[in-house]
Amino acid sequence: MQKRNKILGFVLFAVAFATWGVLFSAFKGNSLTLFPNCGYEIYALTDEAAGGFSTSDISIGDSAISAQINIRSGKAYPYAGIGFNLTSLNSRPAGPFDFSRFDTVAVTVSTGRMRSVTLRIWTMDPVYSTQGKYLTYRPLETEISVPASATEAKVAVESFKNKEWWLASQGLDKDDGLAYFFLSALFEVFNGEGTLRGIPDNIEIRQVRMWGENRDFIKGMYFGLAALVLLLAGFAYMAFRKRPDSAAFEKQMKEAARLLKQTDKSVAEIAIAVGAKSAARLEKDFCRLFGKKPLEYRKKDA
Repeated sequence: MQKRNKILGFVLFAVAFATWGVLFSAFKGNSLTLFPNCGYEIYALTDEAAGGFSTSDISIGDSAISAQINIRSGKAYPYAGIGFNLTSLNSRPAGPFDFSRFDTVAVTVSTGRMRSVTLRIWTMDPVYSTQGKYLTYRPLETEISVPASATEAKVAVESFKNKEWWLASQGLDKDDGLAYFFLSALFEVFNGEGTLRGIPDNIEIRQVRMWGENRDFIKGMYFGLAALVLLLAGFAYMAFRKRPDSAAFEKQMKEAARLLKQTDKSVAEIAIAVGAKSAARLEKDFCRLFGKKPLEYRKKDA
């Protein structure tokens, strides 16, 4: 391989590896800002579907969502707050939201009197859920502490757990460990247990964002990197392998040709005589130079 071609080849590999690094750094993570400016439908969350009488009046601004809530008694655990419809994007129906693409959820939230709020993801269980029936969706919840001023609270997606009341309502004796994050429908921020019933309170959300590894992309990139490394190894082998001196090689093969014509020695004996590594190697090299195997050469020129 000529020196110029070697240099050009290694330059191209350097460019390929640099491009891989740029792409990996740019796209290895998934991130999404649910609020502000993401386009998902926002709704006032109440416990009406569960037979409750709590209220939530929301005001949506460019930089914050405020909910004036009042928790009242009902047939089930009362709650009120703010919800995001993950199946409605830019006022159009969208398919299930894939929460499994993310590892962490961060909510910048402040409250009035209460010092905790609950985050809830409703997922569409393939067995128990019915499209459009709120309480048949699988609720996965986690609770976060809220200081007096707006502070970002970060929670791992894996910290969202099934609720016992829902499992019991479906006839399940214990947590089945299922989640179906890839079939998410709703995300909600609502009052914690510290809210006093009948006394107005408020929740203000300034930001909801989530992020995680782009696992499929990373897997594909590592596969591509392995392919690049193998190609580089092959190119380096071709570039630096030691090749026999062409003049010596030609002399060796011509001597083998002479012995084939002038003697009745076997190919193995001729290989030893001309210093070839083996009879098979001699046959391969001879065929490469003369276009035919040694015995074919002998027979034709006999």
